[in-house]
Amino acid sequence: MNFNYINKVFSLEGKEAVVTGASSGIGRGIALSLANLGANVALLGRNQKGLAETERQIRENGGSCESYQVDVTSEGQVEEFFRVHWAQHKQMDIFVANAGINYRAELLESEMEEIDRVINTDYKGTIYGVIRAGKIMKKQKSGNIVIITSINGISAMGNLAVYSSIKYALEGLTRALAASLGPYGVRVNSCAPGVILSNINKNVYGKENNLKAKLQSIPLGRIGQPEDIGDVVACMVSDAFRFMTGTTILVDGGELMRGMQKQD
Repeated sequence: MNFNYINKVFSLEGKEAVVTGASSGIGRGIALSLANLGANVALLGRNQKGLAETERQIRENGGSCESYQVDVTSEGQVEEFFRVHWAQHKQMDIFVANAGINYRAELLESEMEEIDRVINTDYKGTIYGVIRAGKIMKKQKSGNIVIITSINGISAMGNLAVYSSIKYALEGLTRALAASLGPYGVRVNSCAPGVILSNINKNVYGKENNLKAKLQSIPLGRIGQPEDIGDVVACMVSDAFRFMTGTTILVDGGELMRGMQKQD
């Protein structure tokens, strides 16, 4: 095995990365994987205790990171983070827009307060960070942006109407931004997870009946783990994927394919 080649195309040594929603779940998994490949990772989130736990795990594995308590729904807090980070590091190589919440309801039964809450976190919270990271990377003429969407942004579910529609919008945003930033050497892609066990869905898949029913629709026969997404994202931003932009990587254990299969 040519370890020099592997190191050349996958190493993130010397890279400055930012991950939103890094205090738990998929965000923590992504941060760990980026750090394991050598990046210094800025961990953003509202839960200071969760951020501290992510930081502990990264450092125990020999990685490098720093935590910032930031609410992505606050444009002012996001702006201040970028000011502080730039003053300290003078570069931003990887930005992963992961922070998000879910809302299970049919559209006709949805409450406007809940709709606004999801829009503010999942859409505006993504936009605030992506705009600022994009401006830095455009000036650098280099960088990688990954937007975490969902299988529900590719195939919508009736009881996830608001969530699904926002994830569809983020898929469109990914392609538009990739077209705009491509000439400046900046790659923009999305990663669309299937069911990943995290705090956002433990109340659903912690129930045996729900878990059993879901596993019937996943050809690989298991629920995903945060590291399943983390390792994919870490590869996406490496030089191994240097000619990929405007693309969605679906990581769902085959669930979408299974849903499209005909039944006898």
